[in-house]
Parts: sequence; structure tokens; C-alpha cells
Amino acid sequence: MNIKAISINLAKSFHKFFILNTVMFISAFLVLFFLMDYEKKDLLITISLVFIGIILINYFVTKVIQDRMDKLIRYSFEKVEAQLYFDELTSVYNRKTGLNRLKEELMRAKRIGKPLSIAILDIDDFKKINDTYGHLVGDRVLNYVATQIKISLRACDIVARYGGEEFLIILPETDEINALAALERVRKQISKKPMKIGNERIFITVSIGLTEIELIEDPFEAINQADLALYQAKRDGKDKIEIFLKYTKSRN
Repeated sequence: MNIKAISINLAKSFHKFFILNTVMFISAFLVLFFLMDYEKKDLLITISLVFIGIILINYFVTKVIQDRMDKLIRYSFEKVEAQLYFDELTSVYNRKTGLNRLKEELMRAKRIGKPLSIAILDIDDFKKINDTYGHLVGDRVLNYVATQIKISLRACDIVARYGGEEFLIILPETDEINALAALERVRKQISKKPMKIGNERIFITVSIGLTEIELIEDPFEAINQADLALYQAKRDGKDKIEIFLKYTKSRN
């Protein structure tokens, strides 16, 4: 059940409670009005006005409680959603959500007949950064890289933390050539500005493996291809992008 459905059910429950109280009061008033002596009816009217005031106060208090509960439910669901779908440190999708989005985009690409490219990005010498400056600095680097990836890509592009210092990047409706240009912007954006660590400034670089998915491929095979291209980028000196060569698959 989603937040909207819960809020609607909650509102209905409050309204039923208020209406039930109102109906019971009116019924009691009518019974007493016709049964009481004429002299006592003025007292009954006075008491009734007091009760009407109480009902109105009850209504407004109920509305305030309902609004606060709506906010609490919405906040709780948003918090749970964040834990389920997003990486807590970098605020990009977590691995599971990233893989699910990849499957969705592959199905969509098949349906509309558009290209789809993916990449695995790895932070160069990340272990050395952790060992030299500590894990808190390593966390800052991860967050910095995730932020630079997001601001360098389109709103429709998908970024997920794949594991450790690796990020999965999904580029819908993008062929290999255009994906290479987009990822080159990412690489330059990350490396152009140093991070200040105490009195030091360190430059962060990344290596990227890229592949354009064949629409008949399994998504995990495509990730494996991007991984192979990433390893090649690492072997060739880091801070670069390598494209998985399709002919290597047939040759192997």
C-alpha cells in the first residue's frame, strides 16, 4: 500500500469518527428535546450549544492530528524508500536498484528499438587514498565522484554504486560513440579540480569501461564486458576510457 492510499484511509477513519460523534449527539438531542418538559428545554439548548462547541474543537483537533500523522507517514515511507533504493553514502542508487533499472532500460530499449550503453567507473588508487588519508577522506572522495558523475550526465541517465569504489552508469538511447563523449565529460569533470585534504590538494582520477549493449544480450553479460574494458583501462595507465571490442567476444 502506498503513502497516498494510507493517507486516504486515515482521513476516512477520522471523518467516520467525527460523523459518528455528530450523529450520536444530534440523535440524543432530538430524543431529549421531545421528552423533556418545556421549562427545561432552554437548559437543553444551552447544553447543546456547549456540545456543539466541543464537537467543533474536536473536529479541528482531529484535523491537526491527521495532518501530523500524514507528515509522519510520508517521512517514514521516504526514509524506508531511501534505505531500500539508494546508497546512504553517495545518494545514488544502490547495487540492487541499479541492476533492476538496467533490466528495465534493456526491456525498454528492445521495445522502442533504441541503443543502450553502460559503463563501469572505478576510482583510481582508491585503496591508497584510504590507506594514506583514512576512510573518512575515502568517503568524501566517493561522495565527490558520485556528485560529479550526476552533474555531468543527463537527467535520464542512471547512476548506481556498484560496489566499493565502482559505479554503474546506464545511458539510455545512447550509442557507443555518444556514450564515449558523455563519459569523457565525466572523466574530465572529476579530474580537473583537486580535493582539499587538510593542507594538501589531491587530484582524483577515474578509469571507465564502456560497452553498447546488444539488445539480445543478458544484462550481466553486458556488465562483464564493461568490466573487461575497465580492466584494460587500468592496465593501460588509468585515467582513461576503454570500449569493449565486440570482436573479442566472438574471437574468444
